[in-house]
Amino acid sequence: MKIAIIYDAGSAEWSAQDVAAVLENIHEVRAVLRARDHDVELVPVRAGDFRWLSRARRADLIFNLCEGINGHARFEDYVVSTLELTGVPFTGCRAWPTTIAHRKHVANTLLAAAGLPVPAFMLARANKIPASFPLPAIVKPAAEDASVGIDAGAVCTTRKALRQRVSQMLEQFEEVIVQEYVAGREFNVGFVGRQVLPVSEIDFAGMPDGSWPIVTYAAKWVTGSPDDLGTQPVCPARIPADLARRIGQVARLAWDEMAGAEGYGRVDLRLGRDGQPYIIEVNPCPDLSSNAGLARMAAAFGWDYGALVMQIVDEAMNRSESTRAAVALARGTVPA
Repeated sequence: MKIAIIYDAGSAEWSAQDVAAVLENIHEVRAVLRARDHDVELVPVRAGDFRWLSRARRADLIFNLCEGINGHARFEDYVVSTLELTGVPFTGCRAWPTTIAHRKHVANTLLAAAGLPVPAFMLARANKIPASFPLPAIVKPAAEDASVGIDAGAVCTTRKALRQRVSQMLEQFEEVIVQEYVAGREFNVGFVGRQVLPVSEIDFAGMPDGSWPIVTYAAKWVTGSPDDLGTQPVCPARIPADLARRIGQVARLAWDEMAGAEGYGRVDLRLGRDGQPYIIEVNPCPDLSSNAGLARMAAAFGWDYGALVMQIVDEAMNRSESTRAAVALARGTVPA
């Protein structure tokens, strides 16, 4: 099978480390596919250059590792929307969940409307935070992922600090969300299609004194930093079976609501003082590196990295076959 791996080609602003981080995962996935005798082509995506599209359309499957264009996450939406128009099977989530996930206030609104547990939230306006909004509160960009914009100052405990943080963030990002901070344990649940993976926990015991137990940008991307060393994943989470079941149930409902149980993704949750798992975010197409959370959860389930990649390929191909069959049935071109 001919497979095109598409990815963000980056920009002049990227450091050598940024480029290496992207290419490392691309080469990991390529190695898995080649080991299974697939013909693999690497296809970089660049702003203003649509040659990638004609190259990708010649493939039997597009393996989508493109998380934006020129490092801008919001353009990931447009890439996935374009993939849907090609009619070529592609890995990962469809355009709708990808787009909604980059508008965290919209995603939270939909989850809340479905009756799912979401902390109080609002789309921020400078100097217009209601006095009734619960504190502490965490402030983050509404249209970014990968913990961009989240640092030690993200959690605010006073109205003054909250106003200052919102003003600061609005200078950097077009949309900013304020969300009630849930001061409990943090869990992640991964999915590949309808398959739920074991619950993972972030252990914050090693965080520096006085730091908020949150996953900052440094925790994810600055190897060896205090935040990185202080946020250790534990998978599977060492929790009672009943709690694991309740966390998994909430995560499953969120995944079904947002992604329709298609593609692959991760649901992040916090356990409130009342014992209720609260949905923090639904993340379509999270980091697929062999040392990242999804691969860790897959390993706990019994899939090595190669098996995870091929499960993602199979999900994409099966979804495409189901779509084609449904279209053919609607057109009356196959027997009912």
